[in-house]
Amino acid sequence: MSDHNPKEPNINTLSIDLTELILSSLPIPSLLRASSVCKLWRSLISSPTFTSPSLSHPWFFLYGLHNTSSRNNQSFAYDPLSNTWFRLPHLDDSSSSSFIGSNGFFFTTTPKFGYTPVLKSTWRVTSPLKYPRINPLLGVFHDGDSSGGHGCKFIVVGGVRFIGGLVDIEDRLAVEIYDPNHDSWELCPALPADFRSGNSSLSLSSALFKTKFYVFGIYSCFISSFDLQNHVWSEVQTLRPPGVIFSFLVSCNDMLLLAGMCNSPRGPSFNLWKIDETTMEFSEIAIMPQSLLYSLVDSEEDDKFASLKCVGMGNLIYVFNEEYHQKYPACVCEINAENGKCSWRRLPQLSSPVNKFHKVISFCSNVSLTHIFGQEDVGLAQAMYDD
Repeated sequence: MSDHNPKEPNINTLSIDLTELILSSLPIPSLLRASSVCKLWRSLISSPTFTSPSLSHPWFFLYGLHNTSSRNNQSFAYDPLSNTWFRLPHLDDSSSSSFIGSNGFFFTTTPKFGYTPVLKSTWRVTSPLKYPRINPLLGVFHDGDSSGGHGCKFIVVGGVRFIGGLVDIEDRLAVEIYDPNHDSWELCPALPADFRSGNSSLSLSSALFKTKFYVFGIYSCFISSFDLQNHVWSEVQTLRPPGVIFSFLVSCNDMLLLAGMCNSPRGPSFNLWKIDETTMEFSEIAIMPQSLLYSLVDSEEDDKFASLKCVGMGNLIYVFNEEYHQKYPACVCEINAENGKCSWRRLPQLSSPVNKFHKVISFCSNVSLTHIFGQEDVGLAQAMYDD
């Protein structure tokens, strides 16, 4: 005999539409747990038509590479809605000398070009690049000419040419665009000569905004955009707010932003500026609280801010320290879509143990439930379920 009081509400009596509405309000880790409750809930959550606000909040990914032992490589993903870090399963192709992350995918560029969706280690090796390279800029964009298949293309810009284990720092490499539907590469004009002295991802940042791929010099402050439809570069300009030491270009919602360190009369600060893509004029929209800024660095070091990096997507800007100090601390700025107000907060620490890395790859990406529910991703799913 059931102990349930018929006068009290029972979730099993709810309509399917209402059940789906309730489930859609949960963050992804909670959705994963809910999918184990019963067959109906799992069917609703794993359906291709299931929508949830949590899927539109991009995650922050950190991948640490160890030079001498790939066993010490580690990868982590931060879910902003649940405010939780997850340790990701080991990637099979992490021994590549050039490893990159960009919206929705992990990539290797040498010795072969390959890619896999984030959270799903199913690597696909492409036809070879015309110019194999290390440390290029890489973007994922949707093209109106694409039909069927993946529905996206990859753009590879700059980098250092890689020939037989050697690099050529002088060669200006053509832009290459990959179409997964045809497994083909298209050659386009190279990055403008103004970027010759620093044409790799070590000294450049990039942002996909509308129909253009922007390239920005972290230290030089040079900026140019590649038209993804007409395949031409814009005139190189300089975008340098007063006092800026180094900065990063970020695309967030309908805004192009610059984020970086400044020397100002009030002392060091980390600022955000909104950029007018037509005039390249800038206006300050936020400054990171001083206490938060100093919590990311070792106050005893003279160049303590030099290891700060920045990535962003959606309405979130992440700032983190790529040095081992305090196990790679990070914070996030959330930009309110309605009023533009910016709010800052510190991210929780990475779950121990955290290894010391020689290189840290970081990027933001939306995530797909289909990748999490796949059988090959049982390690990730279990990590989320056990958290």
